[in-house]
Amino acid sequence: MDLVRGYQDRGLNREKIPWCSAVLTGINILVFAACHFWGRQFYDAGCFSVAYLLRGREYYRLISAMFLHVDIGHLMNNMILLYFGGEIVEKTIGRGRYLLVFLFSGICGNFLSAAYELSTGGFYDSVGASGAVFGLVGGLLYLAVTRKGRAAQISIQRMILMIALSLYSGFQNVMVNNAAHLGGLISGFLLTFLLCHVGKIPGKGTGGTVR
Repeated sequence: MDLVRGYQDRGLNREKIPWCSAVLTGINILVFAACHFWGRQFYDAGCFSVAYLLRGREYYRLISAMFLHVDIGHLMNNMILLYFGGEIVEKTIGRGRYLLVFLFSGICGNFLSAAYELSTGGFYDSVGASGAVFGLVGGLLYLAVTRKGRAAQISIQRMILMIALSLYSGFQNVMVNNAAHLGGLISGFLLTFLLCHVGKIPGKGTGGTVR
């Protein structure tokens, strides 16, 4: 019985691992290492700007740019939020929905960035998982609001403060793509809302409508 229980416990522990967050973090780190060894070719081939969509119809850049980072600080900031914030979202809404929020938010963030470029007439290359990561933060905000802080004991006030500080920090740096941040945040919040009502997941005290 003890042996069987030991195997069962290990199985349960494996289920608690945020596999999507871990894999996405690992992919970003591996791509960063590859960029370090092979130079600019990855950035040139994968960075995003609306110019690439209009001139070359290189739509793959909407996704490829999410996995590129300019330096170790940029990478670490995004990966910390991706893993620890994403872990809560993944365990609450499930892996499939989590991946959908991540990719959809990153793409929406890049689209808003493209719209901003067109509105200002300034075109620039951008890279980073920030739009997708802010989408997970938006999803986490929705969970905190609907669960009234029961999602990993995160209060609404702390979530709002964290988001406000992150956005403020971005607006203080001209090199930060704030349009992608806002696009990801809003789309992540809205998509999590839709997913929680289209595919309802039972939750304590919530009528089974939130995750």
